[in-house]
Amino acid sequence: MTLFSALDPLIRKEMQDEFLRLQGVLNKTILFVTHDFDEALRLADRIAIMKDGIIEQLDTPANIVLNPETEYVRKFTEDVPREKVLKIKSVMEPVGDETDFSDLRVSEDALIETVAEAVLGDPKSVPVLNANDDIVGVVHSSKVIHVLFGENSTLESNA
Repeated sequence: MTLFSALDPLIRKEMQDEFLRLQGVLNKTILFVTHDFDEALRLADRIAIMKDGIIEQLDTPANIVLNPETEYVRKFTEDVPREKVLKIKSVMEPVGDETDFSDLRVSEDALIETVAEAVLGDPKSVPVLNANDDIVGVVHSSKVIHVLFGENSTLESNA
């Protein structure tokens, strides 16, 4: 049983939020063991997938999903929704000569699932901002559609 598995969904999310807050405040490395891959995706900077006591892959969540190193990891992650793992910066493009930007702005660290609806509803290039609010790229709805419905093999894992 994992730390939060016996909790109801609302309390579980609150505890996960508190865990993330404490991790940020303490600035310490924490080893968290779970059998819930969604929980690992939400809480982890790095994930280790084990089989028979041997680490099959230790990597970022995005790399594990997009670039599985073994057949076991591929099967383990084949049904993981990519939009829950990939950040907008993984699908952004360089700013070109375009000047007709959307009024919408998204953070380069935003998970695609959190901004997909807004980006898909905007026909213009959406500026992607870094932590200093500088435009570091643009994202187009076609790229988000590709993440939601396309193949893994052509995506990068700039997570």
